[in-house]
Parts: sequence; C-alpha cells; structure tokens
Amino acid sequence: MTNELNLFITLLEDDMLNINALLIKNCSKLNINEKDVFLLSALARQDSKGNRIFQRKELKEKVSLSAEDLNTSLYNLTEKGYLEISESINPKTNKNCEIFSLKKLYQEIIKLYISKDEDEDKESSLQEKILKFYDEHYKKQMSPLDADIIRTWCKEGTFTFDEIKDEMLDCLKMGKTSLSSVDQALIKKRTIKEQSPEYIETNRIIDELKNKWKK
Repeated sequence: MTNELNLFITLLEDDMLNINALLIKNCSKLNINEKDVFLLSALARQDSKGNRIFQRKELKEKVSLSAEDLNTSLYNLTEKGYLEISESINPKTNKNCEIFSLKKLYQEIIKLYISKDEDEDKESSLQEKILKFYDEHYKKQMSPLDADIIRTWCKEGTFTFDEIKDEMLDCLKMGKTSLSSVDQALIKKRTIKEQSPEYIETNRIIDELKNKWKK
C-alpha cells in the first residue's frame, strides 16, 4: 500500500488526478455526502501544493459552506478518519498551528480500485478455466446462449469453477450438451443448500459476529 500511496500523492501533486471526480464517483462507497466532497476536494488541492496547514476561516470561504455545515462535515470526516487534524509548528512563523492529513482517504480510494482490479482478475481467470474446459469436453461450437451463461457465471461469481465443472460433467454424462441445463442444476443445488438448517445457522452466526465487530 505504501508504494501505491506514494504514487497517488505524486500524481495528485503533478495535477494528474482529478480528486473531485474520484470523490464524486465513489461518494456512496466512501459514505460521504456532497458537502463532504466539497471540503475534501478543497483540502486535497491544498495538500497537492504542499500546504497542509489547516485554516478554518480560509477553508470556509473556499467551499462556500455555512459554519454549521462546515462543522458537521469536519466532524463526520474526522470520525471516519478521512481527515486528521493535529497540532504542529508553522515553520514560516514558528508559531503553533494545526495541520491536516488525508492519508486514510487516499488509502481508501486506492483500496477501492485495487479491489476492483482483483475482482476483474478473478472474473477473467474463471472465464479462462471454463472456456478451456468447454473446449476440451464439448465437441461443438459454442452457441450464443452458452456464451451468455458463461459470462453471467463469471460476472456474478456465484459458483466456483469446481461446482461448474462437476455439473458440466454430470450433464454431459446424461447427454445434455446445453449449458442451460448446467445453469438450472447449479441454481437448484444452490437453492437447496441455502435452505438447509446448517447453512441458515452458519449465516446467522456470521451476521452476529459482523454486528459485534461493527460495535
């Protein structure tokens, strides 16, 4: 993450990143609102110029927010950790001042895109495995319907390659060469599994642990 963060900051300083666009695009994932975006964008632009001195009055003028809205956003962003404010010494005046850091915000944005890349890699890997298996075991040209089914499996990621492979083999043994038969069988098995007492109890325990962790 350190290398990615350094690259992110370098691109920001070189004015090669549109931080405002990134924040708007990911505001729901970051759990921030429009006013938070204004505030973070202004601070990020200031940060990109090497100035991390926090000046509330100047910031209020830049973002055109009321004092109440500004305070609300500052509180929310510091609570989320996206904005950190600490005491320091101004090197120019040698007086006490406040400085800010957006390090966690940058890290969270990077995580969103790393996660996206990993999901795309998994999707691509699953598709390659299925296509290879199809070519080896199905002695026919792939139909548009079969191609759509494979794309859906890879996009949704509901089934593992082993689940798909085993069902493809079972259907082939029964003389069923369309992947629609495989898809129906996979969905049926998944539905039965999700309705089993063991599955329901396991998910209940997982949900309880997640809730405790959030607290």
